[in-house]
Amino acid sequence: WLARVPGSVLVGRVEGVMGHAVSMPAARAGPFREGLTHRAQVLALYRASLRTARDWCIDWDLYLVEARKIQAEFRAAKDRPLAEGRWLVERGLKRLFDNRHPEPYIPVYLPGGSKFQRNVPPPPSMVNNCIPPPDECIQ
Repeated sequence: WLARVPGSVLVGRVEGVMGHAVSMPAARAGPFREGLTHRAQVLALYRASLRTARDWCIDWDLYLVEARKIQAEFRAAKDRPLAEGRWLVERGLKRLFDNRHPEPYIPVYLPGGSKFQRNVPPPPSMVNNCIPPPDECIQ
């Protein structure tokens, strides 16, 4: 999918990152949606920035350091005028898009995670049909 963000930032596939095409999953493209208020865009950008930092930082302690840096950047820009804030959001979206990870972290229990539906219990109809009635059991 491709979407045009106000301010001419293109979201979608980008060639040449680690030799393959990399795309932003739809679930991770929250700040790129149109029709959001400025506050909602900033919040979505903040959350997406934290997720991207988590993708790049393997160690939790390193992630916390990066998260504090991101939080400090957002707090420093908190009381800026709206016009400058829109420019900062556009710059942040471009920076987020340029720094995204080619293989983002997927929690193990979500679709695409390493444990998702690993040991799915069989349907009850199969289980109930495998057990013979008590009078047919071998004594």
